Amino acid sequence: MKKITVILLYGFISIAQAELVRDKSGIDIGNSNLEVLLEEAPVYAQVNLLKNRKKLYVQLERLYLRDAVAQMAIQEGLDKEGMNAERLQAIRNKALYLLKLDALKKSNKKDYSPYAKQVYLVNQEDYPIEERVNAAHILISTKKRTDAEALGKAQKIREELTQGEVFSTLALQESDDKSVKDNLGELGNFSRDQMVKPFSDVVFAMQVGTFSEPVKTQYGYHIIKLNKKLVKGVKSFEEVKDSIITKLKEKDWERTRKEFFEQLKKDNKMQIDDKAVDEFVRKKLNEFGRR
Repeated sequence: MKKITVILLYGFISIAQAELVRDKSGIDIGNSNLEVLLEEAPVYAQVNLLKNRKKLYVQLERLYLRDAVAQMAIQEGLDKEGMNAERLQAIRNKALYLLKLDALKKSNKKDYSPYAKQVYLVNQEDYPIEERVNAAHILISTKKRTDAEALGKAQKIREELTQGEVFSTLALQESDDKSVKDNLGELGNFSRDQMVKPFSDVVFAMQVGTFSEPVKTQYGYHIIKLNKKLVKGVKSFEEVKDSIITKLKEKDWERTRKEFFEQLKKDNKMQIDDKAVDEFVRKKLNEFGRR
């Protein structure tokens, strides 16, 4: 690593106060700096970064360079020059604005469970479960066989199944579905639109416990075993509770935020100076016209 004297400390400093990066001038990057950076990414991206030491060091160097260059700008007085001070204040105010709104949002300690249950009971038609089946299959691909060869092999497998051969055993031995090693041919529960039409047309017309004749799709020939049918219905409250609560919270937050803004304007007697706005607009448009 180049000589910006980056030092990563282990063991001797508690996690709460650790300096992850420091230099001879006193600039240091602590846990909180890295926490702020991580918060900008989804959890999976944070985990990936933390597990990749090379990429993590790159980010630490970037944080260091950001602070080091910022310190140089301060030493040169750039933060006081022209509009810079106002711009920096605007950036700070935006950050504080977001912090205050976040605190206001988190202050809501309302228990939404009873309201969510009411919403669920009144609007159950909004949470349908489509007709589904649970099935398994053995795929005989036509990629490396002629159509006749694939069909012949599929018919032979079906005959073996009707004579009592174990489905999972034959699936593991014969199926060309790459996932068979993990699922032994089991496809789980699925609705009509989750499978290609020829497959769905057959499996949804089958009787539980039976094997289909070879079904041709673009993938080859399938021998399907129907395990069970699941009729249409309504999702349970527990399945939809979290999504209902999320929507209720967002709706309440929109109302709370609007009321907060309106009250703030009223309490501070906010007014917009039309003449000042007109003068600003005129001046800026003139500037644009001269470009």
